[in-house]
Amino acid sequence: MKTTLEMPDNLFRRAKATAAKRGQSLKQLVTTALEHELAKPSKPAASAKARNARAEAWLSEFDELSRRISTAWNSDMGAVEAIREQRRDL
Repeated sequence: MKTTLEMPDNLFRRAKATAAKRGQSLKQLVTTALEHELAKPSKPAASAKARNARAEAWLSEFDELSRRISTAWNSDMGAVEAIREQRRDL
């Protein structure tokens, strides 16, 4: 099957040079590269449930950090010292 590919000039020059060094046509090089890439196991996209769980965990950590900063801000102790003290308690 014939197709047209658009690629950056630099990539095209590198592909042509690599094919020539290997004694291959550009078609052979591209076919081999695509076969190699497509043979790799694909990583499944994260499910919406997994993305939501990560977002919830991140928000929970953010809320906790915000609470710690607010507590430190309102205390006589500096923010860094308050967070260090709270970490020692963990």
